[in-house]
Amino acid sequence: MAINANVLMEMEVPESYTESLPKNGKSTLGDSVYRLITDDHFDPEELLRSVDSSDEHSIVDLKNRIEASAVIWQKKMTHNKDSKLPWGHSHEKRGMFEGRAENVLLLIKHRFPGIAQSALDISKIQCNKDVGLAILESYSRTLESLAFTVMSRIEDVLSADLAARDLRNTESMRIAASLASDDTDKVVSDAKAEVEKTGRMEPVSPALSDLVGPKLTKISPVATKRFSYLENLGGTRSPIARH
Repeated sequence: MAINANVLMEMEVPESYTESLPKNGKSTLGDSVYRLITDDHFDPEELLRSVDSSDEHSIVDLKNRIEASAVIWQKKMTHNKDSKLPWGHSHEKRGMFEGRAENVLLLIKHRFPGIAQSALDISKIQCNKDVGLAILESYSRTLESLAFTVMSRIEDVLSADLAARDLRNTESMRIAASLASDDTDKVVSDAKAEVEKTGRMEPVSPALSDLVGPKLTKISPVATKRFSYLENLGGTRSPIARH
């Protein structure tokens, strides 16, 4: 895009184009656009917002009017350096307005790279007599068109890839949330079942055998026999001697 724009800038403005323009830039721009360009607080973005950017015809029309006004101001600056415009603007302000117009044109070229050529560009190409510039302009315009097509395809691929990634991420998050919800429901269900099971169980008093064990509750037969033998000895003991 820069190569083609530079080539077109090197081409001379045809006399036929200049003669077809009005006498002043205000007539070319219109009241609203003229006020935006000549305002003390110039904002090129605001100027672009004043037209319908979705309509290519409106953008091309704005470009044609701004280019025409820039040519008019430049011509007046070249031929009448010491004069003043009819509405009282000085030579310095005229140059400032031309610079603002160039800034808007540059913004349009960057914002709308695939826009159609303006009336000034077409007039330069048709009236150009420099063969070298004609060849450069033709090749650069072709390369610009191809580059714009390639960039558009790349943007489409990147947009499709981003959309696919977002879809996969959304599906993964949905599955993870579903699994987490199922696990939570299972834990809650198991806890409720355990609580209900515990509530239905009747309290049972522990038996002695449960506390000390079955082996300790039985009396040893050896100890029983020993106790009976001692009782027999006590029964056969001799009487205490009398003194």
